[in-house]
Amino acid sequence: MPKKLSLLIVLALLALGVFYFYNKYKVAPSIDVSKLPLFTTSGQKFDFASLKGKKVVLSFSASWCGNCIREMNALKKIKDTEMQGIEIVIIDDEPMETVVSFKEYSEYPFTFLKLDQTFPSIGINSIPVTYFYNAKQELTGNELGEINWLDPSTREHFKQILN
Repeated sequence: MPKKLSLLIVLALLALGVFYFYNKYKVAPSIDVSKLPLFTTSGQKFDFASLKGKKVVLSFSASWCGNCIREMNALKKIKDTEMQGIEIVIIDDEPMETVVSFKEYSEYPFTFLKLDQTFPSIGINSIPVTYFYNAKQELTGNELGEINWLDPSTREHFKQILN
């Protein structure tokens, strides 16, 4: 096989591999949250429609995730000031006992929900991943990775996305 053709095949395979991993780990997957099997920490089925009329920051996170905890700590600091009037929802796929224990221990003023599936089964391969919904429940943006909520310009950017 000529060297140029071999090199071209190798480069094409490399490009496909990069594209695959980029999409799997660096792009927030398209998810219809209203169809997910979600439960409150009291075990009740959660209906996403109950948030209609509220701006929502929805984060797929876990108690073992350092980036998630830093993000939740930042949100906790600004929840009653800069994020006033915005519903913060944390979705976790860990066992219900872990979700409840983490919520009680951390004293985060957020709505915690248990996903009755694993994150990878719905296309989430990296956390935290955050989705933004306006008051009409329209998805207005998403972000993969930790958000620095304590940075005023970052906060302002995401508040604009919620409108």
